Amino acid sequence: MKKNKTPKEIENTNESSSKRSIMLRWAFANTVFCFITFTVFAVVIYQATITTFINEEKNVVLNSMTNIESVLSEAKEPLTSETLHQYIDYTATIKPGNHSSEEQTLMSMIGSRKAFYIYDVDKHLLYSTHPRSFGFMNLKNNEIKQFDGKNPGFLVEREIVSKSTGKVIGYLQAFYDLTSYHKVSNLLLISLLVLEVVALIIAQIIGYFMAHYFMRPLEKLHKGMQEVAEDPTGEFKPIEIKTGDEIEELAHVYNEMMMKTNAYVEQQKRFVSDVSHELRTPLAVLDGHINLLNRWGKNDAEILDESLQASQFEISRMKKMLEEMLALARLENVDLSSSELDCDVVKVCKHAVKNFALVRQEFEIELIQKVSEETRAKIYPNHYEQALSILLDNAAKYSPDDRKSVIITIDEDEEYVITKVSDKGIGISKEDIQHLFERFFRADKARNRDIGGTGLGLSIMARLAENYKGKIEVESELGVGSTFILKIPKLD
Repeated sequence: MKKNKTPKEIENTNESSSKRSIMLRWAFANTVFCFITFTVFAVVIYQATITTFINEEKNVVLNSMTNIESVLSEAKEPLTSETLHQYIDYTATIKPGNHSSEEQTLMSMIGSRKAFYIYDVDKHLLYSTHPRSFGFMNLKNNEIKQFDGKNPGFLVEREIVSKSTGKVIGYLQAFYDLTSYHKVSNLLLISLLVLEVVALIIAQIIGYFMAHYFMRPLEKLHKGMQEVAEDPTGEFKPIEIKTGDEIEELAHVYNEMMMKTNAYVEQQKRFVSDVSHELRTPLAVLDGHINLLNRWGKNDAEILDESLQASQFEISRMKKMLEEMLALARLENVDLSSSELDCDVVKVCKHAVKNFALVRQEFEIELIQKVSEETRAKIYPNHYEQALSILLDNAAKYSPDDRKSVIITIDEDEEYVITKVSDKGIGISKEDIQHLFERFFRADKARNRDIGGTGLGLSIMARLAENYKGKIEVESELGVGSTFILKIPKLD
């Protein structure tokens, strides 16, 4: 029993047929191009060869007539059958004139394919080299008349003028047989047609294989796209095509598009995973307090107040967490080619110091500037300000009451603008430093509830530095303090 094809198999068959048709169309187009080119070439060659051959033969006939005329023009009286033998004897020889030192036969002068006829002044035939006669045609001197049919050729007539008297003493008629010419032209035409057919067959074969060769990178690109279409959630493997042409550019654009798409998908997955993971605890706390109030706590003022404060704290914490996760997600899409990546680091630092001093009046904050006022970093100003805010906020959270001091240093090297934020806080252990930029990680877990925060700030910092092709480094000693070093590329 014959198995019916599935829609997917039918679709794949149609795609394969489409690809084959492209190859055949390419080969057909190549064949048509070769056919037109070779036909034009063959016609030009044929016409040029035939025209050249005819013109050469006409010149030969005219030259032969000139040779014969030069001998016959020695006569002073009109040519007659009685006087003609003085110039042409019955052995068919022509007596040499002033321009020749040897006797030549008439046939040796005119060749086998030419026939000559001599007429008197009354246009009666006196002598011929061929039994076929055309009669006098009354053509103009050297006028050529074409004959077709069984015995094709062309005929020419000319007056014979005496060199002595300057009078017409007779007429010379010549006929050139074109039978051999037609045989040669037909053979040439057949040869060109055979060559054209052979060339078309070769062009079709070469065109097909060339189409197959040039289609191979497209087939590879199609296969990669089909794999993605069949399994969109699978790992994307870039398609490597090294042809050095538009197909390679197309594959490069496709790879970039897919990598960006995968990055967006991974970003969404990570965001959803982080939200579902981190909101579970505050939602559970809210649910517990609401259930407590619903059962009996709403009648107890102390429990009611405690539950409302705890709920408000968890809501504020969730709000801040969502804001920071959204900020982290937005950092995934930085366009490094934008002309807006121009940050006046000195101006932004001064503004951040002013705001920090206003909010944290108990802190001593110092700005050390080792760069000129014109120094620019290749970063959006709001992102640079966000990074400073995160570092200053961390310094404030982890500084004990007796060491509330923060120093911001702006420096530079050949490649980067370097921003250092130093505090005299509790410090970070070497074990914690290697996890410091992971999402939701916080050092000194015993103080997490007292200090607050979401553990996303330094993750945002790490992502920010990575997206702007910069670096983030940490130097810290427990009980002494920490220095965070942010390096952002200079603006060219």
